[in-house]
Order: sequence, then C-alpha cells, then structure tokens
Amino acid sequence: MRLNRIHRTTALLILWAIATVAQTAPRVISADGAITETIVALGASEQLVGVDTTSHHPPDVVDDLPRVGYLRALPLEGILSLEPTHLITTEEAGPEKTLERVEKAGVDVTQLPVARTPKQTIRRIRRVGALVDRSDQAATLAQRLSEDIQRIRNQMASKQSARVLVLLAAGNHGVMLAGKNTAANALLESLGLTNALDHVSGYKPASRESFLAAAPDAVIIAEASPGQFKPKEWPALTRLPAWQSGQHLTENAMFLLGFGPRLADAMAALASVVPEREATAHAH
Repeated sequence: MRLNRIHRTTALLILWAIATVAQTAPRVISADGAITETIVALGASEQLVGVDTTSHHPPDVVDDLPRVGYLRALPLEGILSLEPTHLITTEEAGPEKTLERVEKAGVDVTQLPVARTPKQTIRRIRRVGALVDRSDQAATLAQRLSEDIQRIRNQMASKQSARVLVLLAAGNHGVMLAGKNTAANALLESLGLTNALDHVSGYKPASRESFLAAAPDAVIIAEASPGQFKPKEWPALTRLPAWQSGQHLTENAMFLLGFGPRLADAMAALASVVPEREATAHAH
C-alpha cells in the first residue's frame, strides 16, 4: 500500500514538472522574414509557434507554422490565440496599438532595428541569439557570416564601377524601380556598386524610359513571390545590352533584400552577374 502511494506521489511530481516546463517553455512568434531565418539558423525553431507573411524560408519549417498576418498590420487576436511568450519583430512592425495591447496581455515584445548593412545584420543575429538563448550559436554564425562577406568584398575590386539596376516585383504594387534610401540600394552599397538610379529616391514605378536612361551593366529582379516578374511584359528591359549579355538575376526579395543570415549568399549571387570593370568600361 505504501509503495503504491510512493508511486502515485512520484507520478504526480513528474506530471507537475512536465506542466511547469510546458508553462515556461518559450513560445515565440517571429514577425519578420529575416528574424525567422535567424531563429531557425540558430537551431531554435522548436520555439516558434507562429510567423508573419514575410517569412518564407526555410520552407520545411515555416510552411507548417500558423501565419499571423503581415508585420505592418499585425492582428491582436491572431497573435494572442497562439499564446506566445515572446513576439520578436522589427521597428517596421505595427500597428502600434496592437503591439501595446499584446504587451499588456503579458507577451514580451521586442522590436529590433531594421538591418541595412552587414554590420547591422551581424549585430541583429547576436541580439536574436540572446533572445532565444542561443548566444554561442549566434557568435559562431556571426563570425562565419562576417568572414564570408569579407571574402566576397575582396573579390569585388575589379567590379567597383559597375552600374546596377534593381527592380522590385511586388505583387499588387507592380514593378518598381529601386532608388536611393531602399534596401536594394543598401545591398549595392555593401558591395561597393553604383545604383544605376542614384538620382531617384525610394521606389518608383518602372517604365521604358527609365530602363533606357539607367543604361545598367547588370539588372537585378527581386520578386516578392516566385514568377511575379514576367520578362515578356518588359521588352525594353530585355533588349538592354546587360540583359542580352546575361548580366541579370531574378531572385526572391527576402533573400536579396532581407539582410538576414543568408546575406553573404545574396551578395555572392548579385556579384556573379556584375561584369568586370574592363568589360564595363568597353560597354559605355
């Protein structure tokens, strides 16, 4: 009889311990594609209980998670229904009232600065690592990324004067030209390249005239979703010498412009279609 009581007590203690762990286990919602990628890259994907609509990578993780909407229009009910302990997002997130109410509901809300340089990207990786208790992994990832970026930059010496045109295919917003004060321009600057639209600020609608005036040495297409950019609809672009000579690249916008843990890969992909300085000089 006494043995049975001991067994019952032990079982109750085990159940209590399991319940306690379940209550304290981190439940993270990531509302930013680059932050989501970072959490997964740091080996903390088990903490994720939801992501926003900008989170597409890696698909084998994010495709199975609930979506809480777009980071600039986060829904209160959608977030709280997942019972998160932490919402990690950026300063671009909103609306502000929703974030305030989420915090009042007992959820830790962290808004990280938007990363637009390699240094800021590495700093954000370390911050995310601290938030998900993966500081050691973050230090390792940050070091590797820093070395990869430096190696790519060292290979860019003969391409510094190249002019690059970046287009953003953003669904309902159509095809936009990326000028100054954009993530696209920041990516070009990280490689020491020149924006072919350095006289333009922000994103502007694309046009035949703008392609001809840009006279780029390379063309980069950033798609919000695969297949959104249709080259046949833009003959003025596909007739440009840079396009005709194969100096163009079409890639996912978050990959190219997210400044996440794949930044070195994005920089390498862009660099691969930029011609050497000698070739550029002969082209103009």
